Amino acid sequence: MAMLIKLICYLIRLIPVRLLGAIGAGLGRVAYFLDARHRHIAMRNLNRVYPDKSDTWKRRINRESFAELGRTSFELPHVYLGSKDFLLSRLEVDNHDVLLKAKEQGKGVIVVAAHHSNWELAGMVFSMLGDEADIIYRPIRQPALDQFILQARKRFGTVMHARDSGLRWMPKALKNNHCIAIVIDQHLSTGTPVPFLGHDAQTSTLPAIFANKYHTPVVRIVLDRMGRDFKFRLSFQSIPIDENITDDVQTMRMINDSFSPVIHRRPELWLWIHRRWLYLDEREQNRRDELARNKRKTV
Repeated sequence: MAMLIKLICYLIRLIPVRLLGAIGAGLGRVAYFLDARHRHIAMRNLNRVYPDKSDTWKRRINRESFAELGRTSFELPHVYLGSKDFLLSRLEVDNHDVLLKAKEQGKGVIVVAAHHSNWELAGMVFSMLGDEADIIYRPIRQPALDQFILQARKRFGTVMHARDSGLRWMPKALKNNHCIAIVIDQHLSTGTPVPFLGHDAQTSTLPAIFANKYHTPVVRIVLDRMGRDFKFRLSFQSIPIDENITDDVQTMRMINDSFSPVIHRRPELWLWIHRRWLYLDEREQNRRDELARNKRKTV
């Protein structure tokens, strides 16, 4: 099965990446109309974050976020199988010196990222730029597909760690001055409620724990698509952590807030179909259920 997946990707890769992206965007817009479940999830998220925006604006962002997801998905054969030279030729790198300066402290670096634009490409940039990196990832349930993607992600030297494999490797990786990349915009059922885009969402506080306890520097990475082509601007930004703050939630809030201007600038590049605020959705549903029960009791 893994060989079949690889063969299909090789065949798809014969199509120019710009054309593949356009096909994927078109199919993404079709999916917007067909996939009512995820369309409604995205609209609920947009209503939560942008209550003052018009419905027309939110529908457009919703539709274009589907297009961006389709575009990103159809670009993956080129991302997973493309050469280092090819992928680097599609990147403009800003402020890489921010990461290098953070590494000079010798404590490793926690790199925080989000599902913004082509996040699979973003996960490969460290090793392509010569930085030793470890990335925490969530395994896919289909073993053959998971193995193919894992090999593609590791092929330039990045070390991958499954989210459920524990964290014993982290202190050693930081001691060896590695970059550890953590995606912070996914719902985590065991996480801590921390505001994201202004609303509580269950979040991993792992970056804040290491920043506060071990004084590990934190750097934000953002991959922005340039127009609608397979061209991107990669930027690094240091997130200064106040050493007088020891509360992990407060520190994590600062980290989360650093992504707000990025997402607000081009909201269609973010993954709105993910139930990022499931914590609030469930609480609101529980309140509605309780009100309904109380109403029935009074009838």
